Amino acid sequence: MVGAGLQGIFSGLLKLALLAGAAFYAGLVLMTYRTDDAAHRPQVDWHDPVRTTERWAVWLGARTLAVPVWAGTYVFGMLSEASADVGEWVLSHRHDESQ
Repeated sequence: MVGAGLQGIFSGLLKLALLAGAAFYAGLVLMTYRTDDAAHRPQVDWHDPVRTTERWAVWLGARTLAVPVWAGTYVFGMLSEASADVGEWVLSHRHDESQ
């Protein structure tokens, strides 16, 4: 019974550590997206492969985030223009009906 309790505690701590790591990574990606140029690629340092891997993972996450942000901006821009055109059309036809 004691082993099952320790296994549950260890499982809970592992889940918490994974969640904290994911939150930390998401924070790094958001910070990199906001502060760095999206076209800027990190340099490869063969003497420090762990740091290089970290930089590339964060850069890849920021690039992955940039795609839906760009697409969303494009789609919302089109919808905004279409909404303005529909509004102008409605106002122009309303004016015709009132005369």
